[in-house]
Amino acid sequence: MTPTPLHPYTPTPLKNMITQEKFDKGIALLQTHFNRELCKSAIAIWSEYLNEHLSDEEFTLAVKEAIIGLDFFPSAKKLVEFATATKEVAAIAQWQIIIAAAKTANEQWRQEILQQLKDQAHTALAVIGGVDAVAWADEWQLNKLNKEFITVYCQSHSQMKLLPPARIGQPHFQILEEEISSEAINLETKSPSIRRVLENLHLRSIGVEIPRVQVYKNTFARYGWEIDEQRLNFFLAMDEETKKQFLARFQFAMKNKSSWHSPQIIFDDISGYQAPLPTVDVKAIARQWLTEQQHEHSISSLED
Repeated sequence: MTPTPLHPYTPTPLKNMITQEKFDKGIALLQTHFNRELCKSAIAIWSEYLNEHLSDEEFTLAVKEAIIGLDFFPSAKKLVEFATATKEVAAIAQWQIIIAAAKTANEQWRQEILQQLKDQAHTALAVIGGVDAVAWADEWQLNKLNKEFITVYCQSHSQMKLLPPARIGQPHFQILEEEISSEAINLETKSPSIRRVLENLHLRSIGVEIPRVQVYKNTFARYGWEIDEQRLNFFLAMDEETKKQFLARFQFAMKNKSSWHSPQIIFDDISGYQAPLPTVDVKAIARQWLTEQQHEHSISSLED
């Protein structure tokens, strides 16, 4: 039977506003740090522009990023760009929580995991169809949902609310009875990625928890990288909060730097992991060198 379509939630964004106290403090901090003073007319234009794009929290984070990362006084537009990048990193971290919940078969555990989400993330998750849509998505659909989630999250206000679903009158569609094949799916005819999805769905359907190590391996694989055992063990040794922050930064870096940075380099840069140097057997090298010298000496003797 074709499921009854649900009326989508409609996001209602609240107007961004920076309180005067936060704005004055941020501007004063920028002027002091970069040793430059803005005239009152320029500050008024800044205030109007930034109030249209940023909240208190976003403005504070943008000022912090500018002080840390710039050698020159930023423009108002640059501050908005900083806030947008910060929001995207936060969205990726929230997405990791959703992925963890989607991979959990136990409904109580799933709800406990989802309680960690911010209001913005709950809103964005509802817009893309909820955690069940994520749980049942294949790899292509999951990438699409990921992008939609990040877009909605970054465009929403931190106090964004959802309107209740609209009342649905008489349905304007026909419910059709469909014949569902009872034949078992032949996994041999499916691609490896589809087989993994089907196998994971089967495990979840019978209540089997996928091992945490495999979950993280799959997570890195979604970024296009099969993680090696040494780096995986280094990652697993992190506490859970550090893991979330790391995965957010790793995915962000892979999306923006994968064309010129290998996953290994990105992993090492973010985590501080140092690959062990290959062990050099000095004695073996010396023996090899002596053997070669003796061999050359024997050949020279024969030639003489």
